[in-house]
Amino acid sequence: MPALKHPITGAIYSLRDDGLVDVENNGLRGVFDWQGKQISGDLQYVDVHMLVWIAGPQLADGSDTLPRHRAILSTGRVIG
Repeated sequence: MPALKHPITGAIYSLRDDGLVDVENNGLRGVFDWQGKQISGDLQYVDVHMLVWIAGPQLADGSDTLPRHRAILSTGRVIG
């Protein structure tokens, strides 16, 4: 089960098999969906960016290979 530790708060974000995220912080626990909706638990506030990072929609294989340059028109203008 993938897990991430928040760099500032130290909260642990753990992805569950059902796609929800268990979050534990300072003895409080909560279960959230990737958009930040609280499903259960005492913990009410979490970092939504961490939820998206661990449980949000993922890119298809190979789709993360975007061009690293912009096309330049013959006029010299940069596009893209």
